[in-house]
Amino acid sequence: METDTKQIARRYMDECWNQGKLESISELVSADCRIHDPVFPSLSSGADSLKGHIGMCKNGFPDLTFSIDDTIAERNEVVHHWTARGTHKAEFLGMQPTNRKATVSGTSIYRIEDGKIVEQWADWNLMSLMEQLGVGMAHSTGAQASASSGQQTRL
Repeated sequence: METDTKQIARRYMDECWNQGKLESISELVSADCRIHDPVFPSLSSGADSLKGHIGMCKNGFPDLTFSIDDTIAERNEVVHHWTARGTHKAEFLGMQPTNRKATVSGTSIYRIEDGKIVEQWADWNLMSLMEQLGVGMAHSTGAQASASSGQQTRL
């Protein structure tokens, strides 16, 4: 079981994110997969939504690749600690292209049932990306982050 879940999660990262093979999503992800990513709070559930999301990310960073730095599997869950690298070539989250390279690390957790990802969580640092791109805080994201943390933000 552990090997199978690890293989499903790895194939998802390699085929869907790195190679852009969006047709693999229907094989690896359930049609009603729940998606949790605080950077994209309005991302709706489902494989079709995920296809659009990956397409949007790959459009903004056409050379986007993920390396899996560590994998932990327990029961029906797989955790990846990953590093993403890419060049900002088109609009992304309202940020105009900067043609700068960026590297961010993060963690994804996948819950897998019957050979498909049924729920996934992602956690990564948007501020690190923005700093590397040399852009100020995104309007809605920045305002929410400042309000919720109670900290002052320097632009």
